[in-house]
Amino acid sequence: MNVLLVGFIFIVEILSVFQCANILFFAGAPSKSHQVMFQPVFKELSLRGHNVTAIVCSPLKDPKLTNLTEIDLGGLYEIVYKEGNEVREAMKKYIQLKPDLLTVFSKDMVLKNIYHQFGKYILDMPQMQTFLKEDHKFDVVIVEWLYPTFAALAAKYDAPLIGITSLGAPILALDTVGNPSHPVLAPDQDLPMPRDLTFKERLMSGLYAVYVRVYYHLVVLPREDALARKHFGKDIPYLGDIEKNISLLLLNRNLVFHKVMPVVPAIIELGYMNTNKSVGKMDPELQDFMDKSRNGVVYFSLGSNVQVLELPKDKLNAILNTFKNIKYDVVFKINKDTLDNKPKNVLTRKWVPQGAILKHKNTKLFITQGGLQSCDETIINQVPVIAIPFIFDQITNADRLAKYGMGKYLDYEDITEEILTEYINEVITKPSYKKNAIILSKLYTDQPTDALEKAIWWIEYVIRHKGASHLRYPSSDLPLYQYLMLDVLFLVFLALSILIFILIIIVKLCICLSRKMFETKTKKE
Repeated sequence: MNVLLVGFIFIVEILSVFQCANILFFAGAPSKSHQVMFQPVFKELSLRGHNVTAIVCSPLKDPKLTNLTEIDLGGLYEIVYKEGNEVREAMKKYIQLKPDLLTVFSKDMVLKNIYHQFGKYILDMPQMQTFLKEDHKFDVVIVEWLYPTFAALAAKYDAPLIGITSLGAPILALDTVGNPSHPVLAPDQDLPMPRDLTFKERLMSGLYAVYVRVYYHLVVLPREDALARKHFGKDIPYLGDIEKNISLLLLNRNLVFHKVMPVVPAIIELGYMNTNKSVGKMDPELQDFMDKSRNGVVYFSLGSNVQVLELPKDKLNAILNTFKNIKYDVVFKINKDTLDNKPKNVLTRKWVPQGAILKHKNTKLFITQGGLQSCDETIINQVPVIAIPFIFDQITNADRLAKYGMGKYLDYEDITEEILTEYINEVITKPSYKKNAIILSKLYTDQPTDALEKAIWWIEYVIRHKGASHLRYPSSDLPLYQYLMLDVLFLVFLALSILIFILIIIVKLCICLSRKMFETKTKKE
């Protein structure tokens, strides 16, 4: 009888631990480098018995995942990469406009407008409209945390909110959980900031920290709130209040690679998600090209957002002439099936299994834009780099790779055949770059918990406790004057002023009294 009772209790405990939940996962950025980081998360949640609805641009489409329902936003790729489309033209402008003390503010406005257009496109999609009209209940809503609009999904379904990113987080996202973000010690990730800041860069970071918050609260939030109410219901709370009720932020940050900064309990730094990605398989032609390379292979890819063939002609010609005259073979990722005047030692592809190429023994160098996922893979596979950054966190990532000594930083405006050739030969032939890549890889991958396991545990933690408001840092609820202690400073200043005033009066009275006593004494004499 006791055995049966113990067995029954054990089964109940097991069921309570593995109780399935209804999870909504939203990742609307039309960027494959973002999507591949999220895929393992919603896949693993479904494999653990949770009922997952994933609204994503890159669905898995795996019939074996019976607990996973996917809403395909893949049509967004065609919209934003279509020539002549206003968003595509804005992205070109954003990518090729080099940020400096003046343009960094206009770039931010362009980016915020691009995100706004993404949101409008998604919400107008028939499949999204159908989903919103259906009756759903969710135990948690997980949203890609780059822009506030879709945080309203948590309010619509009255569920705890979790934010997740494929990289770090901008200061506006950090503000939602009250995380301190000092403009000098932890500049916004979208700023073109190296590890060591000059006075000009400190000035830029300080001004940007003020500007981005003012513009966000006066322009962005009201605009996105109106869009959210149009599609999610007029009775939802103000979007600025919704985002501040977030339970957790899951960030794909690594302490070794990113700037060290204090984090509140509601921020979970995952480390890196690379070990959970499929390496992929090369097609026979690519495999043969890699295997037969005598001198080694240079792999060139600027990711999914920067289209190589859209670069200015002089830069593209410099790249192609460099490939033509080096002794190495080149795998060149471009956005077209063919390339005119392609050098004989170059193999072009619209898509490549990047992990497989970087793992190959003949890969000598990776020329990259410095996106975080690309940095993950090149560090883990210990491949030296030449980083040519353009947007977002790429500039700081490229700077870190160079500071760790595993590659060279090259501003795309400085690309010439001579410089690129010199950099390629130096990085491949100088042993220190490979040695430093090995050292950084060991540091980068040495962490106590697998990133995917950590992400799943914290998501289920929020589900178990129906939110995580107890992890909330109080600063996010404080008025600005209290956070900056302006009232306290004013009282101290007032008290000191009164004290100084009293002292001045006392001193004046003493002087006056002394003067009168002196005059009286003089008259008597």
